[in-house]
Amino acid sequence: MQPIDIFILLPTLWGAYIGYQRGIIIEVISIIAFVVSVIIGFRTLGFASDLASPYMSNSVTNKIMPYIGFGAVFFPIVYLINKLGWTLRKSIRYTVLGNFDSFAGAVVGAFTWAFGISIFIWLITAIGIKIPASDAEKVYLYPLVQPLAPKVVERAIDIVPKQIDKLSK
Repeated sequence: MQPIDIFILLPTLWGAYIGYQRGIIIEVISIIAFVVSVIIGFRTLGFASDLASPYMSNSVTNKIMPYIGFGAVFFPIVYLINKLGWTLRKSIRYTVLGNFDSFAGAVVGAFTWAFGISIFIWLITAIGIKIPASDAEKVYLYPLVQPLAPKVVERAIDIVPKQIDKLSK
C-alpha cells in the first residue's frame, strides 16, 4: 500500500465513521441542504446588491454585497434543513430503521469523502501534478477513486439542466 492509498483510505474511513454516527437521513439531508442553499443563494445573489445599492457606493456594493447576500441566505438554510434532519433522525433512531440508517449512513459518508478526494485529485491533475508512472502500478485505491468526481459531474451536467427546466415550468 502506497502513501497515496493511505491518503485516500484514512479520510474515507473517517467519512464512514461520521456517516455511521449521523445516519443516512442526516447525510442525505446535509447534501440536499447544501445543494438547495447554493441554488437559492445564487438565485438571490443580486438581491442584496439591489437592496444596499441606494445606501452604498457601487464599487462596495458590487464587491461585497453579493457575498454577504449569499451568506445571509446560504447559512440559515443549511442550518434549518439540518435541524429538521436531526429532529427526524431522533424519531427514527429507536425504530427498526435505526440500524439500517446508521449502516447506510456509513456508506454515504464514505462515498462523500471519496468524492471529495476525487475532486481534489481532479484539481491537482488539472494543474499538472500527477502520480509517477512507476508508483501508479502499485496503488490500489487511486484508480477506483480518481474517476469518481469526473463521472458524477458528467452525469450531473446531463441531468441537472433537465430538472431545472421541469422546476421552472
